[in-house]
Amino acid sequence: MWRYLAAFAYATAALTTVASLAFLLSVFADNSIGPIVSTISIVIVFTILSELQIPLYDRTVKPYLFTSHMLGWKGFFYLKTDAEGISIPGTIENLPAVLKSLGILLAYICLFTGSAMFIFKRKDILS
Repeated sequence: MWRYLAAFAYATAALTTVASLAFLLSVFADNSIGPIVSTISIVIVFTILSELQIPLYDRTVKPYLFTSHMLGWKGFFYLKTDAEGISIPGTIENLPAVLKSLGILLAYICLFTGSAMFIFKRKDILS
């Protein structure tokens, strides 16, 4: 049960990243549909870029795309195995990678939300 709750919390962080991107884009828009379309377009393009299997690209660009880290919730369901290949109950195969991806998503949330608040405070909304 704890794996489902941890995966749910991770997925919440991933979706909050998308919401904070939409929040940032809404600061720049004058209409309501523009940020929605822009956010979905960015997520689709970044997802396609995240799935490309180019060796140089995998080391340079892919680690910095937030969509590369959005599926990290699956890591909660991979178990460590012993030398005989038997699963060890209550373990996570690569916990440092899952936590690193979560940290990157949280950094993007802070970046997008902080930028949106910074820009909105300096925006002239009276004209």
